[in-house]
Amino acid sequence: MRFSEKWLREWVDPPVGTDELCDQLTMAGLEVDAVEPAGPALDRVVVGRIREVAPHPAADRLVICRVDTGEDAPRRIVCGAPNAAVDLVAPVALPGAVLPGGTEIAEGEIRGEASQGMLCGASELGLGDDDSGLMTLDPDAAPGTPLVRHLGLDDSIVEIDLTPNRGDCLSVRGIAREVGVRNRRDVAAAASDAVQADIEDRPEVRIEAEKACPVYAGRIIVDVDPAARTPDWMRERLRRGGIRPISPVVDVTNYVMLELGQPMHAFDRSRLRGAIRVREAEAGERIELLDGQEVTLEAGTLVIADDSGPVAIAGVMGGAATAVDEATREIVLESACFSPLAVAGQGRRYKIHTDSLHRFERGVDPHGQVAAIERATALIRTIAGGRVGHVTVTHGYPLWEDREIRLRHEHVERLLGCHIPGEEISEILVRLDMKVVSEDVGSWLIHPPSHRFDLALEADLVEEVARVHGYERLPSRPRRIAANLRPIPEARRPHDALQEILRQRGYDEAITYSFVEPELQAALDPEAAKVAIDLDNPIAAQYAQMRTTLWSGLLPAWRHNLRRQQPRVRLFELGLRFARDADAELGIRQTPTLAGLAAGPAADEHWDADRRALDFFDVKGDVEALLANVDGDVTFEAARHPALHPGRAARIAVAGRPCGWLGQLHPKFQKILDVKALPYVFELDSEVLEAVPVPRFEALSEYPSVRRDLALLVPEGVPAGDLVATALTADVPHLQSAHVFDVFRGGDLETGFKSVALGLIFQDKTSTLTDQGVDSDVTRLTAALQDRCGARVRGQ
Repeated sequence: MRFSEKWLREWVDPPVGTDELCDQLTMAGLEVDAVEPAGPALDRVVVGRIREVAPHPAADRLVICRVDTGEDAPRRIVCGAPNAAVDLVAPVALPGAVLPGGTEIAEGEIRGEASQGMLCGASELGLGDDDSGLMTLDPDAAPGTPLVRHLGLDDSIVEIDLTPNRGDCLSVRGIAREVGVRNRRDVAAAASDAVQADIEDRPEVRIEAEKACPVYAGRIIVDVDPAARTPDWMRERLRRGGIRPISPVVDVTNYVMLELGQPMHAFDRSRLRGAIRVREAEAGERIELLDGQEVTLEAGTLVIADDSGPVAIAGVMGGAATAVDEATREIVLESACFSPLAVAGQGRRYKIHTDSLHRFERGVDPHGQVAAIERATALIRTIAGGRVGHVTVTHGYPLWEDREIRLRHEHVERLLGCHIPGEEISEILVRLDMKVVSEDVGSWLIHPPSHRFDLALEADLVEEVARVHGYERLPSRPRRIAANLRPIPEARRPHDALQEILRQRGYDEAITYSFVEPELQAALDPEAAKVAIDLDNPIAAQYAQMRTTLWSGLLPAWRHNLRRQQPRVRLFELGLRFARDADAELGIRQTPTLAGLAAGPAADEHWDADRRALDFFDVKGDVEALLANVDGDVTFEAARHPALHPGRAARIAVAGRPCGWLGQLHPKFQKILDVKALPYVFELDSEVLEAVPVPRFEALSEYPSVRRDLALLVPEGVPAGDLVATALTADVPHLQSAHVFDVFRGGDLETGFKSVALGLIFQDKTSTLTDQGVDSDVTRLTAALQDRCGARVRGQ
């Protein structure tokens, strides 16, 4: 929100300077983003009136003007502007003036003709970007008047950043209310005297979408002068408010919006067909908007329509078919209130953002429509004349109902931590336009005004008291809070322990959006289409779906690093996956997940080690580190996953329950991601990682261990892990551990078989083992391996 400081001070003029005024606004919750001068100094730039125009004898595009600048004799000025004409009033830069671009004006000759100054356009003076011709001023502006004085440029433009709940401050009147409360100054009343009707014409209005449009006020004005010009004072206030002047009728509607916060629109009456209807659009209806964009409307969009179809998207923008132009003589003024829920999201849906929509989305005072239309009528009659009809007010479903909030003095002091006198609290609330009724000692019943949609709870009123009293006046002192330490179960591993394991192995934590690109997610998880959650209003087109796998966020992060010459990447993320589930709360299942990605060389370049590419077993080692202490046996089983490379993928299970995947990305992603090398990825349910067994002490054996190595001939399809699992679960009392230390294929081995060598450790806790005892255990173990895995001792 941008506004002129001078304009604000016409409503309320506190005894403070610009800097202190801005500090007050910021402390009141209306954060000041910037303060800038309303215009450059423009010394020796005055108002001039062209008295004569003659062609330049040596240049077809130049003319010689005699310009009245309030001096004894007119000045002779050579000009090339296409709109130079007799009686045109425009700024004149006299010799010695320095324009904002650095151009210094001096007397001289242009194509052989003397020139004693320069007629200026708005862009040359830093007062806009219009470079099509001379800047036109009011016809009655006195020649010789300094332009700074005529336009009131000794002013400041203040820009504030409002939170979404303070839509009431999207107007000069709303900001003035805040300044008045802060400085205990009365605020000027809005000029809203009723304009007497000259004609009996009334617009016919029907509200069909009653809940979306609580109030619609309209008025007909005829015999508007199409040649009228918006006066300079209004054009300047619009410019300082960030709005480009267009024509008197349009400028007045924008001016009232800035002044009172009520968006307005004007229709060309001659182009309307039948009654005005506020309704929801039907799917496929089309409308050409004022900016030239043609829009296909979706069903449910709130529109203003006549018998021919939609003529405006309600609260957003009017249509070109009924727009006011230079030939318009009869208008229908619209001043309406639309429900924030009815217009919210329309800007993103149709990729349109307007000042009107910005206000309607935050809530417009449902009691301010008639005052705004009366104010606009008075301004239009003053500027462009016309005869006016009666105001027609049509009501839909009421948006605002009188609220009654109880405020307790003790609650104010408890939340703010200090004493504020009851008289001051009551005064603050009254100055904020609230109706205050004393209920008993230390308690009030408060009725907020209709322009304060954000006040609904007692805590909201406490906040109002705090900010008007002054946050800087609230005491700052430490408070004693009893520490409530939450126990950490020994059987649960905290997240930071998991994160630390991966950090120590060279991984960096990534935090990506929960919203992902649907196309990439479909390639990673083809089943996602059945359970994925689509977003109604995504923040961007590539974030249109909730993630069903964390790989959807890690892969773009890896590619981002790769394109910035960072080939060695180790990333992990701890977050949630989302899926539709009718049995879950709110129909959405959220699964805590730990995912990782590794790409590039296995280790950083070093003079004492060969540089090799990362492989499956490097990443498997990282995953095994995470699973080292989980509650249950861990298995890696070769399996197929649509996103992983065939033959380089494994399903991970704990205690027989599948809980994740590990592998290299499928080759199809080279084309999808436009990369040459593919990373390894893993994903695990983090709840499985958090469950760890409680440590239990077990006495160490005092007797020596015995190692036996066993070379087995095993069918090619039997995983080595099955051999180890079988050995450890077989009825072999003295076997302490088993591990694979060699795998051999080829040579003189039978076709379809491989050789797997197991290292076996035997030990007893009560005595030293004998060779006969160990041989007996090996025999028993060999029988179990042959029975369950089809393995036999090599050479037998």
